[in-house]
Amino acid sequence: MKRGEAVEGWGWARKVQVVGKFPLQHSAVVKMVWSNEQRAFAVETYFSQSHFIVAVQHVFRACYQIPPRDRVPDRKSILLWVENFRETGSVSEKR
Repeated sequence: MKRGEAVEGWGWARKVQVVGKFPLQHSAVVKMVWSNEQRAFAVETYFSQSHFIVAVQHVFRACYQIPPRDRVPDRKSILLWVENFRETGSVSEKR
């Protein structure tokens, strides 16, 4: 698997970033790459759901039709996006 390559299966495709130089195996670390639209949705939902991370993940999964066992943004990512939004007014990655 190459960096930025889409992973496909069960009718879905998601862009991932392979961290490190090894091919995707059981021990490979995969970082999900979320779009700015998805980040903004998560931040907006965070504020509307009284800061409950699990509620944000639930609404995110329903909105983007993510199957039950697939990944959604984790707690750390959501809180990082919220912090970045509060500091800069943007959900884009800091560079």
